[in-house]
Amino acid sequence: MDIAVRDVTMDQLEQVAPLWDQAWRVSGRRRTAVPLALSIDRMRRRVDLAAGGGYRFLGAWIADEPVGIATVSLTDGGPMMDAPGVHIHVLHVDEEHRNRRVGTALLAEVTRWAGSLGSDQVVVDVPPASRDVARWYAGWGFGPYLNRRVGTTSGIRRRLGLRGPVDLTNGRGRLAAVTGMGRAAGR
Repeated sequence: MDIAVRDVTMDQLEQVAPLWDQAWRVSGRRRTAVPLALSIDRMRRRVDLAAGGGYRFLGAWIADEPVGIATVSLTDGGPMMDAPGVHIHVLHVDEEHRNRRVGTALLAEVTRWAGSLGSDQVVVDVPPASRDVARWYAGWGFGPYLNRRVGTTSGIRRRLGLRGPVDLTNGRGRLAAVTGMGRAAGR
């Protein structure tokens, strides 16, 4: 069984759309399917982004069947990393093709690309409930790095006491509208 990993092209989007939808449902980000047109639009933006460099949308194929996808980008890693790295945003294998080295083939291409960019680090975010996924990455040498926290913009704005649109025309926003800042900051 030969696994071919290559960049997804615009004419392959409808073929990989079911994998894209599976990846989002499995991640816990979405419980129901998104209309195909919306999924294809989101994938189209990633193929466009890949054309500019610094980003890749990969597909794994067995014969003519897509069996896995990955999206990765170059990242500066912030002040905690010594050098730029490659960030895996999505690495998903079709449920019927798991344990057949499809994920391994995708990861191998990611590390090949990272090496070609001179990057010595690959970063991945794993949802806390995905213990099997965390173990899979740990088996390849990934270890804990940061404890990432995510909040919705609307929820954070509500807790900061911000109402209405933020005026960014002066480059400073309308922070004068913030009340109870000490409480919001944990003071």
